[in-house]
Amino acid sequence: MKLIKKLMMAAMLTGAMTACGDDDGGTDATPEAATLQKSVPANGEKDVATTTKTIELTFTKEVNFASGKEADFNGTKCQLTSFSKSGNTMTFGIATQLKRGETYTLSVPTGFFTTKDGGAEVAAFSVTFSTPEAKEPSADGIAKELVTASPLPAAKALYDYLLANYGTKTLSNTIANVNWNLDEAEMVKAATGKYPAIATVDYLHFFTLYDDANRNPYKGGWKVAYDDISELKNWWDEGGIVSACWHWNVPNKEAEKYATDSYTCTPGSGSKNSDGTMTTSFRPKNIFVEGTWEQKIADEDLELIASLLKKFQEAGIPVIWRPLHEASGNAISGGTAWFWWGIDGAEAYKKLWRKMFNYFKEQGLNNLIWVWTTQTGYGYDKTKGVMSDEDWYPGDEYVDIIGRDEYTLTLEESLKEYETVKETFPNKMVTLSECGSVAKLTDQISAGAVWSWAMPWYDYDADKTKSLDNHQHANTDWWKDAMSAENVITRDQLPKFK
Repeated sequence: MKLIKKLMMAAMLTGAMTACGDDDGGTDATPEAATLQKSVPANGEKDVATTTKTIELTFTKEVNFASGKEADFNGTKCQLTSFSKSGNTMTFGIATQLKRGETYTLSVPTGFFTTKDGGAEVAAFSVTFSTPEAKEPSADGIAKELVTASPLPAAKALYDYLLANYGTKTLSNTIANVNWNLDEAEMVKAATGKYPAIATVDYLHFFTLYDDANRNPYKGGWKVAYDDISELKNWWDEGGIVSACWHWNVPNKEAEKYATDSYTCTPGSGSKNSDGTMTTSFRPKNIFVEGTWEQKIADEDLELIASLLKKFQEAGIPVIWRPLHEASGNAISGGTAWFWWGIDGAEAYKKLWRKMFNYFKEQGLNNLIWVWTTQTGYGYDKTKGVMSDEDWYPGDEYVDIIGRDEYTLTLEESLKEYETVKETFPNKMVTLSECGSVAKLTDQISAGAVWSWAMPWYDYDADKTKSLDNHQHANTDWWKDAMSAENVITRDQLPKFK
């Protein structure tokens, strides 16, 4: 009996030692397979932003890539190169632009990943999520009539057309380099085979019709024939829309000759005199003080610009009119305005806008569609105590369309600005009135930023190269993407506005 007990105890001890040996790294144990712990977006998540570019997959332990396997993202095969690794997390890069109202699924087969500590296959899994519902194309809540009473029939027809396409399609637009030409439109045509729907010009140097602040006859230098609208009339006759903005130049000082950059006036703009004072001493608040030189200049300039705009009216041509833009400048973020028309603050600015509007009304101008440019910033927070851009808004009865100028923004930032402006001004259509180095137009539209139109700024050197290839704001690829899209309107698709 004693011998039997000794043999039994020896067998038990041997078994225990064998088990401990297995725990310390014996080759007979099978490593535990990794499992998916969480994903971002989460499986089943709704209202995932259309700007989402990755799916993060976090496992219970570190995994490696396997070979000879393919994952799938909504019908498109995904190679291992679609993934990157960091610790226990694998990140899948979404190569396509997500769209509203869609469901997306990443399907990973068994063995696509294996555990790092033994090569055990990770079981098949999938991650499914959806984007926000596509908004029904509708202009509900948007003003149906122009703010100008008894508008030119063609102006009313154009506004109705913009309204009908708002939320579903974006019109293409270019701006002259720099004054009174179609150079940018011609470059777009050369690169894409199509003209943009809108051509914009700028009354930047209209003051060169005169020699000085006393309106003496012009004697030389750079004169732009703003009184000759033949090129833009041809554009209209060939089916295009005409738009105009106005960098309103004023003299630097009383009785001084106009300067080509005297629409800038603040220290933040870089336009300062050697003594540190602002480039122009012209002040908008003084326009409303009887007998001031600012009042004289403003009244004469408004008379002149109205006479030039009337030439379009007489030809039956409506003009999308965008004056006094970006008035608040940096004021909403604790800075100041960078154009003279905003330097005295919101109240003086609104008074000037209304003065222009009412003067044009008195002159019988009825062919304008008024565009006001907001400076509502990306991520703007009213709780910071800075001046709200809404404080600069002249009022619904003086504005037809809200514009937003964007430069060097990501797709996510552009979308947020679009949504912010729409929320702030719900009764008006919203347009990308200037842009440069922004996301492709098709990506913006797919993400939900369906601007009424989009206008890249001109290239300062493009008049030399006559090409979009190295365009600093919107190159050949940007324009080819836009002009080939079914939801971007080109000139040949426009109706006749009567």
